[in-house]
Amino acid sequence: MRSRAFIAVLGLVALIVAVASLSTAAVKQYQFTGTVTDVDAKAKTVSVDKGGDIWEFATDGLKDLKLKKGDKVTIHYQMIAKKVEAK
Repeated sequence: MRSRAFIAVLGLVALIVAVASLSTAAVKQYQFTGTVTDVDAKAKTVSVDKGGDIWEFATDGLKDLKLKKGDKVTIHYQMIAKKVEAK
């Protein structure tokens, strides 16, 4: 009887892990390639210029980021809403 309960709990944990990994994998990833125009270590941001279109990216959680102005980079990012207000 105990082995059935153990197998049931193990199956439930495996299901939860599978669902959690699928939900994080569902967020589409994008790329932006250009030249670094600004690196702000205090604000943890990097600005990248691609043909006159300058985008600013947050770099929270990235370790050992050694960028300087003029470096050519490819940024891999995701669009995730932090707050939505209905109008």
